[in-house]
Amino acid sequence: MNLLEKLKTLPKNRLGKIQIFVDNLDDVFLSPSGKKLIFFHPHEALERFEYRSFHEAIKSAGFKDNEWIFIDSNFEGDYENVLHIDYQMYRTLNHLLESPNINFFPYTDEQIQDLRESKREKMFLSYNGYPHSHRIMLTYELKKRGLLDNGLVSLLKRPSNEDFVELRRRLNTDDDWGESDDYFNEEHLLDVKEDFENGVSFKALNSDMYEDDFVWHSLDFPFEHIKNTYFNIVPETKFFTIEENAKYIFVTEKTYKALVTQPFIVLGRPKILNYLKRKGFKTFPKMFDESYDDIQDNKKRFDFVMNQIQNLCDKGLDVVRELYLESFENILHNQKLLTKMGEESFETNLKRLIENE
Repeated sequence: MNLLEKLKTLPKNRLGKIQIFVDNLDDVFLSPSGKKLIFFHPHEALERFEYRSFHEAIKSAGFKDNEWIFIDSNFEGDYENVLHIDYQMYRTLNHLLESPNINFFPYTDEQIQDLRESKREKMFLSYNGYPHSHRIMLTYELKKRGLLDNGLVSLLKRPSNEDFVELRRRLNTDDDWGESDDYFNEEHLLDVKEDFENGVSFKALNSDMYEDDFVWHSLDFPFEHIKNTYFNIVPETKFFTIEENAKYIFVTEKTYKALVTQPFIVLGRPKILNYLKRKGFKTFPKMFDESYDDIQDNKKRFDFVMNQIQNLCDKGLDVVRELYLESFENILHNQKLLTKMGEESFETNLKRLIENE
């Protein structure tokens, strides 16, 4: 019996404690040598407490530490037996190149001229998707500061009472974050809406923005939004640090989309910019004080980011346009670098990662 067969014959309760860390058993396979199990979960990143739980579950099931490898996307994690691959980078690049709804990657000469010459009506763009705690905080704070009219801002669903309870729990506060505010009585949609006719999918609100009526809401976005704004506020998937001094970097398509299209500021975990710069990408220090990337305290980091947004909006469209133009070459650099990184496929990268296992 090989290791994979041993795993699949575990009692249901033991197997269940392991399986919760991968989408399904098809994401578990034997290493090239056949001597290790590969737990393949590259689209997410393990927190330290999650690793401890997985390690305990696999150990309790009778597997030795030299019999398994876990693959995730946490590039700061230094956990034993865990390897990392930047699935989200490949996922974003493939979509930018292949989606019928994306015709602006990399920018054409005509689009570059258009972006350099056009004057925007709005300052910023911010796709917030589902109402996670930090996204509620962002949209409410933008409204509270009178900045919403300066941007194109989406929120795919109205927050529930449970969302606000979770927000206050994370901040350990009883402060009101807009529960009674009219703004949160409805969703705020820019270009797509949820469609439940055949399961959950997304459809374009404006057919002029997309070639295809089927829209990937987290990956597709229209050139018109880029053309009408100067910078992007990126509300990453994860913002709150859960464990003190945890080593955790998780960069998703939300950041990678902005990285190659606009100057951006990230509402996410610390050290995201540091990671991107280590990979060779350029960020946008002419637009923002990027020291927020080093702030560990969640509320202080949030306030710092909000103040940076406020400062830019206070400068006015003409000044921000000049800062945008000064930063534009960094966007083109990032487009070239991301394209070059894609010359080695995800599959080749994965094969090299595990070839000696």
